[in-house]
Amino acid sequence: MDTLVKEFYRHYPHLKHNKAVESFISQGENQKLVEEFLRHPSAHKEEHLNEAFKAHYFDIRFTSYVSSSLYYHSVNFDKHIRKYSERHPLTLDDQAEEGGSFIDLVPDPSSDIAPFTNYSTLGDCLENEALLRAYKTLTDRQKHILDLAYVQERSDTEIARMQGVSQQAISKTHRKALRKLKSILEKGEC
Repeated sequence: MDTLVKEFYRHYPHLKHNKAVESFISQGENQKLVEEFLRHPSAHKEEHLNEAFKAHYFDIRFTSYVSSSLYYHSVNFDKHIRKYSERHPLTLDDQAEEGGSFIDLVPDPSSDIAPFTNYSTLGDCLENEALLRAYKTLTDRQKHILDLAYVQERSDTEIARMQGVSQQAISKTHRKALRKLKSILEKGEC
């Protein structure tokens, strides 16, 4: 192969140290074309060699284009992601009053401990006086449904099954109780 390369560069000294030509000659099928052309030069073999080099050079240029394009798009994508995250930070990443972030205040979902296990009713849990007074204005049925939903963490379907009524009836009572609490708190009736 060394003799082949030396012979090629003796005929074409201006192509010496050209990386594209070196990579072309290093491939086995192209070595055969170069050797065939150097041993029996003809216009047809030279044309065949030129076509093979054009295809090789196109591959190099196309690979370079794709590589540059991927690099540009990855940089551009990274800029967009950083810009978006700067404009739309997660609320949970904000600083809480006690120091740390809000994400630190979110309970661990892997723990099976319910947040209000020490309480039997929602009224026992409430610390806000206005909300407690509003809660006391609810009917016993509404209080019981809210107790099951928020203290015992039961779904409307589970509550309906326990009380022997439809899930829609429980959902309706649940929503009505929450609307009543909201209305009382907004009007400041307590």
